[in-house]
Amino acid sequence: MEDLIGTPLSAACTANLRLAQATADYIQAVGFQIDDSTGKPGKDIRTAEFRYSIPGADNKPVEYCIATPLLAIVPIPSLKVNNVDISFDMEVRSSESSKESTDKQGSFEGSGSVGWGPFKLSVKVAGSVSAHKENTRSTDKSAKYHVQVTALDSGISEGLARVLDIMNKSVVPVPVTQG
Repeated sequence: MEDLIGTPLSAACTANLRLAQATADYIQAVGFQIDDSTGKPGKDIRTAEFRYSIPGADNKPVEYCIATPLLAIVPIPSLKVNNVDISFDMEVRSSESSKESTDKQGSFEGSGSVGWGPFKLSVKVAGSVSAHKENTRSTDKSAKYHVQVTALDSGISEGLARVLDIMNKSVVPVPVTQG
């Protein structure tokens, strides 16, 4: 029973560790620029640049640029196992059924005579013995084992939400050209 219940729970814990690591790897891969010297994510935040223009003074277009952190505009996967349902049903039906048959047979025969003078006695004995034995035995057992695991997106953590808020505050339009 320990293995039947403990193994799925242990697997759910391991799955949560792997899912958290996948989220951390995603943030590193998507959120930070790759360092050319190491080929690994560096410390510079990867941004998406948006350019647009609006009419300025004298109706001349003014071009603006917004560089926003990529992590602020793409969904960050944050899956976790939040429910493990283990059902174990066992039904034991016991009816004995195995067949064993034994037959034994034996016979004997004997004769003898005794006599003295004109008197004579003659004896003849014969006999047989037989035995039959039969046993029946059978056992039937069945079990059902059902594990249901549910994972859902738990949303971003409070700490990551605060970091994204700080990054979002730094996103301001900057004039590139004035017409």
